[in-house]
Amino acid sequence: MNKIFILFLIATFSLFASDALMCEVINKDEIYKIKCTYQTTQKSYDRNISMAWTSPSTPQDDRFKTVLLPAGHISIYDYRYFDGRADGSWTISATDDSTGQVTTTEFVKADLSESNISSLSCEKPSISQPLPVK
Repeated sequence: MNKIFILFLIATFSLFASDALMCEVINKDEIYKIKCTYQTTQKSYDRNISMAWTSPSTPQDDRFKTVLLPAGHISIYDYRYFDGRADGSWTISATDDSTGQVTTTEFVKADLSESNISSLSCEKPSISQPLPVK
């Protein structure tokens, strides 16, 4: 009986799950990358997710990329190489083009040090706000 109740709770919470954008720093073969994963609810149709990386000081370092999220899938990711990125507070956002939902997160590159880089991750999603659909 408890198993059924727990499965029911998990199913209920997953129905009301919100979008999430999480970033982490990955070290593979001494090459550091910033990887951001966008998770959303499962839909029965393909969607375009726009990922925007906004630099704190150098506009030429900004990047805008659109990724196809196939029907039935719940996440996509994008990454940037750590070296060569501007210091400061980066803003990363993911926009679901079909709903206009925007999710953003922020991290401060200057706070990263070699001692904690392997375990560092950005805060959980900070802001979700719908955009007007035209």
